[in-house]
Amino acid sequence: MFVFLFAALLAQAHPLTLDEAVKLSLERNPDLRRQTLLMLSAEQDKVLARANLLPRVDFNASYQDTRQGAGTVVYGPVVQQVPFVVYHNWFATLTAKQIIFDFKWWNTLSAADLALDSNLAQVDEEKLQISYLVEQRFYELVRAQRQLGVLADAARRSRDQAEFTQRLFEGGRSTQADVYAARANRDNDEINRLGQERTVELARADLALAVGIDPAEPLTVSDPQNLMNDPAAPPPAQDAVARALQNRPSIKAAALTLAANRRSATAAKGDYIPQLSFVASYSRSPSDFATLYSEPTTNSTLQGSINLSWNLFAGLSTHANVTKAELQAALSENDLLTALRNVASDVEKAVAQLSTARAQARVAQQAEGTAKEGLRLARTRQEVGVGTQLEVRDAELKLTQAQLSVVGSLVDGREAESALRRAQGG
Repeated sequence: MFVFLFAALLAQAHPLTLDEAVKLSLERNPDLRRQTLLMLSAEQDKVLARANLLPRVDFNASYQDTRQGAGTVVYGPVVQQVPFVVYHNWFATLTAKQIIFDFKWWNTLSAADLALDSNLAQVDEEKLQISYLVEQRFYELVRAQRQLGVLADAARRSRDQAEFTQRLFEGGRSTQADVYAARANRDNDEINRLGQERTVELARADLALAVGIDPAEPLTVSDPQNLMNDPAAPPPAQDAVARALQNRPSIKAAALTLAANRRSATAAKGDYIPQLSFVASYSRSPSDFATLYSEPTTNSTLQGSINLSWNLFAGLSTHANVTKAELQAALSENDLLTALRNVASDVEKAVAQLSTARAQARVAQQAEGTAKEGLRLARTRQEVGVGTQLEVRDAELKLTQAQLSVVGSLVDGREAESALRRAQGG
């Protein structure tokens, strides 16, 4: 609750930066919390596996009263009267057991250790995926806001053009049809602007959901400092793939899961091998409680033994367990190969997207400069009476399209950079 309120206050206090959005999402994301809990559970699995190899010490104590009633006991020709007797008996035992050799549990401990490392890598992968999701939604909101600004400028130009056409009509230099056409263009551009406001609100709600802020709370974001810079040059695809295969947490997690399952399969074969253990016990059985604390050598028994335990036949359950463990290892190997292919594919796609966005950004910026000059010339021609409103409208549309392309290509570049970072493991 405190983090939620902090996020809401932060969003109201100042525009949210990309780094702040990522930080908040890592604090509140339920998927990351779930993966962290799974990792903590894996830590306890390791503790349980180690417990089977550590000494076990047990203490048992009891008290017993035995009442024997009076009567006659016949021993052959002898008849003897037995009086009423109550026997008191105290009993205490301390037992210690230590496994000397157990092939199964040593490998189980190793498998639990590998499984814990795999869960840690999965936590890192979840953080990577969450950061990537927030970055994508952040950039989508920035894109929508920038495009809203472009469409707002287009609507303003259309309003100015409609007013200018009206003045030309009043001066006898334009027709009524031109006035109606200019007004229609003005209204259409205003509709586009209003539609883009809806897109901005949807993008804002998506970002709020990813960050963990109530969508009903006000949320504003600040543009990243490098937003309008040219996208970075993509690295060679082969080098990027090699780095991803080395650093991506999902690959590490899959490889560690495979190693853990292979070790579990080896541990399952331990049921074919005997177990060697040492057991020691000390017990006392006096008739009164005070004697329990008396000289330890009296009324006591001390035992020690080395035990060999070997299951020779268990109804084929051992074979079945080994087979299941080997099949699980085979499934993990298949998952690892799939993860390797998916990561390589993600990297190659991100490199291609970044390369395309970089080229598109350069062309779009050049087109924007050309469109601005074209609109200036079209307006000049109309003002001196040699140009038409259709020329001006065409130039306005080209400028709007060029500006939208600049925003789209630059944001695409930022998203491609984010995708490449995620694909390579951060």
